[in-house]
Amino acid sequence: MAARNYPLTPLATRPSGAGRRHLLRGVAWLGAALATLAVAQPATTPAATPTAPATTPAATRPGPAPAARPEASILAQPPAKDPTAPAAAGSDSAAATTQPGNALRVVLLLPTEQVLLRRAAGSVRDGAMAVFGGRKQDVVVIDCAYPVDGVVATYSRCVDDSVDWVIGPLSRADVTALAAAKLPVVRPTLMLSPLGASPPTPLAVLAPDLESEAEAITQQAGEDACRKPLVVEAAGPIANRVAVAMHAAWRERNAIAIQQTRLGSRESWRRAADGWRQEHVDCVLFAGGGAVLTELRPYLRNIAVYATSAAYETSLERTVDWTGVRIADAPWLIDAERAEFAGFAPAPTQTGTPDAAAVSPTLARLYALGVDAARLSLVAGREALPTAFDGAIGRLTLRDSQYRRTPMVGEFRERSLVRIGP
Repeated sequence: MAARNYPLTPLATRPSGAGRRHLLRGVAWLGAALATLAVAQPATTPAATPTAPATTPAATRPGPAPAARPEASILAQPPAKDPTAPAAAGSDSAAATTQPGNALRVVLLLPTEQVLLRRAAGSVRDGAMAVFGGRKQDVVVIDCAYPVDGVVATYSRCVDDSVDWVIGPLSRADVTALAAAKLPVVRPTLMLSPLGASPPTPLAVLAPDLESEAEAITQQAGEDACRKPLVVEAAGPIANRVAVAMHAAWRERNAIAIQQTRLGSRESWRRAADGWRQEHVDCVLFAGGGAVLTELRPYLRNIAVYATSAAYETSLERTVDWTGVRIADAPWLIDAERAEFAGFAPAPTQTGTPDAAAVSPTLARLYALGVDAARLSLVAGREALPTAFDGAIGRLTLRDSQYRRTPMVGEFRERSLVRIGP
């Protein structure tokens, strides 16, 4: 793994209040992230020998790597907790009771050396390390770069009976391969991409999904008393997924029928929007990316707009005309000041510039995914995963070894995304 260019542990000088909120949301997932994670792993990606990142001495006490696992390197071993010291405020109960000599051993099974997934994997890793490195725990984290022979072989080399938790893989292809593999040793594992079916025990799925956001934002439109809704679908498979989910969610919850249309050429958008107003459409459920919404928004005067995080993948600077647009997204981006997230914000780089996860909504969601995976592993310890969890990517409910999430709804107000509702 290539050396990191910024510290893993949060800095005491990180922004707070409105400044932190602006940092987390605003300079340049879900749609773009999921599209990226669906890419199959390149079979010819060369393996690289991981190297420990440059971190503060407190977060980098080296520990011995497991024998006969050359691809694995100790990423971090935070200082052992003083058993006489009180638990830190906001600490998860299981994390606060882990004692020295009873260390959790966690494997990060992430494609940090693959060109197509390197930034996504790095954001997940950094989110996890913000939790592990910030806890007064004796937690050993091993970073496993993918070799050329794939995720199943990597899992076999990096995971043995001494491992308590595995976080990863990240891509849909690797999650599918791992769930189907007949491995001699399988440890509790949080896989980070949707599987489509219940995984075999002790594998579990923790993954963001657009369908949950489509359901949440459609429910919000119903609660806002939309009388004549319209699903507007942009081009592309992600937009189609969102549109289908929006249509299904509306039909399930509302007696009022909902119409659906696809955007044509840009030259036709003004005429189309005028037609919607003549038909008394009062809310648009938009399924598509932010670039399209930015261009379409001026034509939607006097029409309420609802969208998923697929529409918010770039800088807040591109949302100048988005005031009033409501969007379902991760609480990490909408309600960053929650006490559960204290201490987990990305640290500035060594040059003082913001971390990539702090300025890119897509990478911030992946960072939040890493935060949640690490928090869940610490809460579970060597026991079962919690069935309900207030996560950075949403409210999580465990069913059939898969976490279903309920995202948060926010509204754009003067280039700021603000939580609405309770």
